[in-house]
Amino acid sequence: MTKSATGYLIVAAFYGLTAVALGALGQHMFGLESGTSAYVLFQHAFIYQLIHALLLIWVATQLHHGFWLRAAALAISLGVLLFCGGLYLLVFMGKTPISWITPIGGSLLILGWLNVVIHGFKQLLKPDV
Repeated sequence: MTKSATGYLIVAAFYGLTAVALGALGQHMFGLESGTSAYVLFQHAFIYQLIHALLLIWVATQLHHGFWLRAAALAISLGVLLFCGGLYLLVFMGKTPISWITPIGGSLLILGWLNVVIHGFKQLLKPDV
């Protein structure tokens, strides 16, 4: 495994670790009441973070396949940080001057998935040897 793949694997594991830890803290310590908008935002951030941590683990193991998966890994890494981080900030600090990072993060997550789709089509259209 290359150093960049190992780096993305570490980022993915960190995202998974912090998602589970934040999920437990959100449930037991933060006092978020079920059904409130803060609770819904927190759950949304938690689920997106965990799902994308898993996707990033897979992408990290496939980086040797080229540009589109390397681009996906970068977009997903930054997307989780900005999207989920922005939602967590919104839950705990309310609207702030940096609330604009959330939609940028969401766009990066979409771009990451699009890069995986492009990679898939390129593999599908590759002539059999």
